[in-house]
Formats: sequence, structure tokens, C-alpha cells
Amino acid sequence: MGGRVARVTGAASGIGRAAVTRLAAEGARVAAVDLDLAGATAALADAGADGIAVQCDVTVEGDVTAAVARTVGELGRLDALLACAGHPGPVTPLADVTEHDWDVVFDVNVKGVWLCCKHAIRAMRPRGGGAIAVMASDSSFVAAPGIGAYCASKGAVLMLVKSLATDHGPEGIRTNCVAPSIVDTPMPRLTLGAGDRPLSDFGVPDWHTADEIAGHLVYLCSDAARGMNGSALLADFGGIAKSTFPV
Repeated sequence: MGGRVARVTGAASGIGRAAVTRLAAEGARVAAVDLDLAGATAALADAGADGIAVQCDVTVEGDVTAAVARTVGELGRLDALLACAGHPGPVTPLADVTEHDWDVVFDVNVKGVWLCCKHAIRAMRPRGGGAIAVMASDSSFVAAPGIGAYCASKGAVLMLVKSLATDHGPEGIRTNCVAPSIVDTPMPRLTLGAGDRPLSDFGVPDWHTADEIAGHLVYLCSDAARGMNGSALLADFGGIAKSTFPV
């Protein structure tokens, strides 16, 4: 990733912040994008990254357009997008989810990803290619009780990635996603009500660090993954591989 320009959404915390650190270590210039400008600025500073911090609401197309234009204008081009911004949604059975809560989850997790990919692709076209890595989830494949809105949104993200790969792969633009199980970041801690307690107290047998998942995202945007397009890198400690057959 040395010498390339990468745009990271959700850069102020969690996986996005870890991705800024990873990219900086590999010599990439970084546009750290988040609604929390102070957090994005701190992520850049803490990583010692060469780049810019940009405030952006990923659900507003005008914000996304302006953020991409600023990235290209100040950093010269756009080679990679790492879309990490997300929303956990309500913890409640689907029949009790409000229309407002449903819309918020889909606005951030689906519309926001689509808008960021749409305008990244338009910026990548003049250079003849690029790479996109999106945060999906093992919830793109399996459902957990009480988080149906989130699961539905991540299922949509999986198909969005496949569709982007199909439409824009011929232009030299690869789109893939990482689909992890629980990552120890503020968002799942909020969903679980974990606070500062160990995740094992909540029945979680194993979990990922933000840095581990950031490493997967950076890999998908690197030349080492040049044959991957429309793929989901599933990291769930073998959970989906296990049959429920009672033997």
C-alpha cells in the first residue's frame, strides 16, 4: 500500500481507527473520514499518518461527494476505500423495531456504504482501477436473536459487494468485504451492554481485535489480493462451518 491514497470511513474509532494505523504503517496516505472530526484527526495523529481528516455524514450524498473531492484534491488521487462506518441498530425482536430505527440502520449500513462506494468508483475510474473493502459481518450469513435489523442490513451489504464487483470489476475496480464475528470495539460492547467487562462474561468464547480485522481490510485492498473480487473474507472462528446435526 506504500505511496497509495486510501479513504477510511468510520476512522475515529474501532476498526476504522485501526485501519488508519495499519495503512500509515504501510506507507499509504490516508483520508480519515468520520462524523466525529476530532476523533478522525486524533486517529491520524496517533498513527503518524500522512493525510487529512474529513468530517462526513456517510448517509448524505452531498457530504460524501465533497469528502471524496477533497481527498482527490488534497492527496492527488484515490486508490482504495475502506468502508468501516456502521450502526448496530436496536436490540429488540423484529416485530418491535420502529420504522425510525430500521431506517437509521439501513441508512448507515447500506445506503452509506453504497454512497461511499459510488463516489469512490467515480474517482478511481480516471486512474483505471482501484480497490474497495467493506465491513460486512458473520450476520451477513446467520441471524442472532434480537438484532434482525442489523442482520438484514449486513445481508444487503454482502449482495451490494457482489453487485459492485460484477458491475465495476471490468473497469479494474475490485470490491470485497470482511465478515467477522464479534470484534472487541465500542459498537458490539454497546449492543451487549458489556461496558468494560470481559466479553467472555457475556458468553462470547472468542473475539477479534480491531487490528486483526483492519489487517484483513488492508490485505483486500493490496496487490496480494488482486484475484479477489466480490468475495467475503469470513472470520468467525469456524462458527458457520459447524453443522447443527445432533451427533
